[in-house]
Amino acid sequence: RPGPAASAGPTISPDYRTVMSGWLEAHKRYPEDERQRGEEGRAVLRFRVDRYGRVIDYSIVSSTGFADLDAAVENMMRGATMPPFPASMTEPEIEVSVTIRFGLSR
Repeated sequence: RPGPAASAGPTISPDYRTVMSGWLEAHKRYPEDERQRGEEGRAVLRFRVDRYGRVIDYSIVSSTGFADLDAAVENMMRGATMPPFPASMTEPEIEVSVTIRFGLSR
């Protein structure tokens, strides 16, 4: 017989996911030298944020392949404060994995 259901972890409201995505997009800086060299990549970023929006910790779990693009992700997250959780989210903190893309429009 099946065991207890695994908990899916804290529920992140779709609205808060949208707010986080917007925050990340607004704060991402594509370094000009890398842009001019045509360096593109995706980093997978994992971070924890408390209900007040403070980034507790973060790590790049998958590199873009370019040190300067990875550094741009680190600079964005260091000491960052995101929007606070909405009232519907009661967790003290959440952990999130997101993909940060650096791409050139052709």
